[in-house]
Amino acid sequence: MSSFQLTDDNYYSREADIHYMSCSQYQAFQKCEAAEIAKLRGIWEPEQQSDALFQGQYFHAYFESPEAFEKFCNENFDKIYKTKTTKSRGTEVIGKYAPFEKLDEMIQAVLNDPLMFQIISWPGENEKPMIGEIGGIAWRMKMDKYCPSGRRIIDYKTSTNLRELFYNPITKTRQTFVEEFGYLMRAAVYGEIEKQNVGADNFPTFIILGVSKQTPPDKEVFLLNDETRWNLELENIKMKIPHIQRLKNGEENPRRCGECEYCRRTKQLHRFKMYTDLMPEFRNDPDNVEYDDYGGTSVFDTL
Repeated sequence: MSSFQLTDDNYYSREADIHYMSCSQYQAFQKCEAAEIAKLRGIWEPEQQSDALFQGQYFHAYFESPEAFEKFCNENFDKIYKTKTTKSRGTEVIGKYAPFEKLDEMIQAVLNDPLMFQIISWPGENEKPMIGEIGGIAWRMKMDKYCPSGRRIIDYKTSTNLRELFYNPITKTRQTFVEEFGYLMRAAVYGEIEKQNVGADNFPTFIILGVSKQTPPDKEVFLLNDETRWNLELENIKMKIPHIQRLKNGEENPRRCGECEYCRRTKQLHRFKMYTDLMPEFRNDPDNVEYDDYGGTSVFDTL
C-alpha cells in the first residue's frame, strides 16, 4: 500500500493520482495514455471542465450535505446564478441558469419518489473514502454514500436519457449508459475495495440512483450486482495495470490517441499520410501510432 497519506484536502490532488489508482484515472488511461501521463507530470491540464462533469458535481453536492451544497454554490456563484444590477436595488439574484434549474427539478424528482427517498434516507456516510489493492497496486475510491448496515454502496448518476443506447464499435452492438460509461467496472472496483476493508468474502450491494435531464426527468433505481461480470472486470484490470504502472514509472512511453484535446494541442506533423489512414481499421497501424518520449523518467520524479 502507498505510504502517501490521503486527506480530504489532497484526495483529488496530482500527488494522490500519482500514488493511487482510481476508476477515473484507469478510464482516462484507456482513452489516451499520453494525455493522462502529461496530467500526472503536471505539464498539461484540460482548458476547461466539461459542463456535464460540473453539473454532476452540483447534483452530488446537494445529496452530500446542506453545507457542501451551499459551499459549492457559493464557490461557483457566477456559473450558477443569474443576477441583475440596478441603481435602486444594487445586485440581486433573479434565478439560476437553465441547466441548474433543470438539475433542481431532477433533485426534486429524487426527493418526491418514495423508493428513492427511502434509499437516500438509509443511515450511512456520504462521500465515504476507502483505499485498497487491486493488481498489486494501491487504489482509492470515494463512494457517494456508504451504508455499513447491509453493506450498501449508493451511486448518484445523471444522464441525458437513461434509456439511450450507444454503439459499441468493438462488439458492433448497442449498449446502455451503464456499459458505455464503465459503471460495471466501477462497481466491481468499489465492491472489491469495500470487501477488503470489512474483511468479507462476498461483494456488497451496488445501487445506482439514476435521473435523466429530460422534461420531466426520468428516474430509475438500478442494481449492478453481477458477481461473474465483476470478477471479469477485475481480471481485465489486473491484466492492464502492469502496463499502466510501467507508464507511470517511465519504463514505457505513453501512446497518443491522436484525437483528444491534448493530442490535438501538442501535435507535430512528421510525414504525409494516405487518406485511408483515417479509416478505423488503419488507425492502429504501427506507422500511424505515435508516443510521447520522456527519456525513462518517472512521474514520481516530478513530485
